[in-house]
Amino acid sequence: MCGLVGLHLKDEALEPRLGELMTTMLVAMSERGPDSSGIALYDGTMEIYKDVGTPTEICARYDIASRSGYQGIGHTRMATESAVTTAHSHPFVAGDGVCLVHNGSFSNYASVRRRLHAAGISFDTDNDSEVAARFIAHRMANGCGLEDAIRAMMGALDGFYTLLIGAPNGFAVVRDPFACKPAVIAETGAYVAMASEYRALADLPGIDEARVFEPMPEEVHVWSR
Repeated sequence: MCGLVGLHLKDEALEPRLGELMTTMLVAMSERGPDSSGIALYDGTMEIYKDVGTPTEICARYDIASRSGYQGIGHTRMATESAVTTAHSHPFVAGDGVCLVHNGSFSNYASVRRRLHAAGISFDTDNDSEVAARFIAHRMANGCGLEDAIRAMMGALDGFYTLLIGAPNGFAVVRDPFACKPAVIAETGAYVAMASEYRALADLPGIDEARVFEPMPEEVHVWSR
């Protein structure tokens, strides 16, 4: 069990509040993962802040609440199949500004990792989530758009998952064919927000007017700047 949060801002007036809003969202998911936490923030370039510790600790350590930007991807981890280290913390970054956070597990990631390695792709960890990130980034580097790269990944990797993917011009959510891992999306004219549980969205501005929905199995939801 891990916690995912993400915020894609459409309204530039909210950009100075990105770090503040992401901090509130991620801290609300603390119970879903005590081992490590991390956030990717997009503000022209992408910056990653991740470490061993709770969301409260990590957000305070890196002063996330003061950061601005147009997009954020966050994760709090309950480790299930690899070490509890900074390197194994999410988000996983691959390619040109592509990052991924994951709740769940992939059953055949080792074989997919071997195929990617044979294609010249290097890995920093033995984590299954990094394989998904590298796969998507590899497809995008070879001309695929974000949605097509995600669909290719879904065909290659088996398992139970909710994925939140960030790119410099994109924000995407997808669930496995059985939708075993929770996800909720809220969309207004000012933003798109995603979280593992609604309580992480409850304090967002204008949430009472948002269209709130649960993404269906194998639906790929993509928003672009």
